[in-house]
Amino acid sequence: MVGSILFRYKDVAIRKLQDLSERRMLSSLAEAGVDIDGKGISFKGKCYLYISHGSRVFIGDGFICNSGRFAIDNGGHSVISVGDGATLSIGAHSGMSNTSIQCREEIVIGDYVNIGAGCLIMDSDFHSKDWMVRRDRVLDRQSADKASVHIGNDVFVGARSIICKGVTIGERAIIAAGSVVVNDIPADCLAGGNPARVIRSLR
Repeated sequence: MVGSILFRYKDVAIRKLQDLSERRMLSSLAEAGVDIDGKGISFKGKCYLYISHGSRVFIGDGFICNSGRFAIDNGGHSVISVGDGATLSIGAHSGMSNTSIQCREEIVIGDYVNIGAGCLIMDSDFHSKDWMVRRDRVLDRQSADKASVHIGNDVFVGARSIICKGVTIGERAIIAAGSVVVNDIPADCLAGGNPARVIRSLR
């Protein structure tokens, strides 16, 4: 389990880990407030994990996070950020490369999900739609719209795709590389583009 993880809990960095055994990695994840189910979790390269007060994080068996030179793109690291009171759930045998997950309400990723290099998954707009509100940085963040993201089992999200708030991607769907997903995508289809639309059925 070659890698480096910077854990933050309640906005305070508590540990930086490098080249840890699986047992020590799992123990450190648990100390950071992550609910671990099973074994075989792997972080290669550098991943920054931010867990805020009152949040809930679950990572299933066999999760893989490849970053830096271990991923296919030229990104430097992965980020998993979970805000106050938010819930992040990643199912068994899922994986991601140089990906940023920004969870402010709820993100649920199913089992056997592949998330390509350089993807961004977020359940918040992070800014208000009102330009006057955006002038106040604190109020701007507080006023941002949020909505849960659900990614079904066996989904493949192509490299450099963006998954936006309020989206559900059905099981076994494929999201083409470079897509921007702003609406629900049904199961068993290929979807792509900006905004992403169904291209064809995979049945």
